[in-house]
Amino acid sequence: MNTGLMIAVALLVAPLAVALWLLARRARRERERLDAEGLVAEGQLLDIWQEGTAFHVRYRFTPAGAAEPDTKSEMASCLRVELPEVGASVRVRYDPKSPRRARMLRNAS
Repeated sequence: MNTGLMIAVALLVAPLAVALWLLARRARRERERLDAEGLVAEGQLLDIWQEGTAFHVRYRFTPAGAAEPDTKSEMASCLRVELPEVGASVRVRYDPKSPRRARMLRNAS
């Protein structure tokens, strides 16, 4: 590969790498904030499905003070055997200011 082509590829790839790093850092900070400031509610696991190698979950929970339950879907960052069965009670940590920002907890934390 000639030097000019290598430089062109580097100039194209570098911004993408930086953007991916910034997105990952933002997601990590958001998880840390949710862990520090979020509330925990009891919920119910409604569905589990697989897309490629990733498992997804759908669950329902009622935030404090809400009249109606909220339903949320997310990618489960774990193995299928680590997930409870559909219909099981689950714990959900959510942002009290924006309950749509929530995640299902896999353990007692």
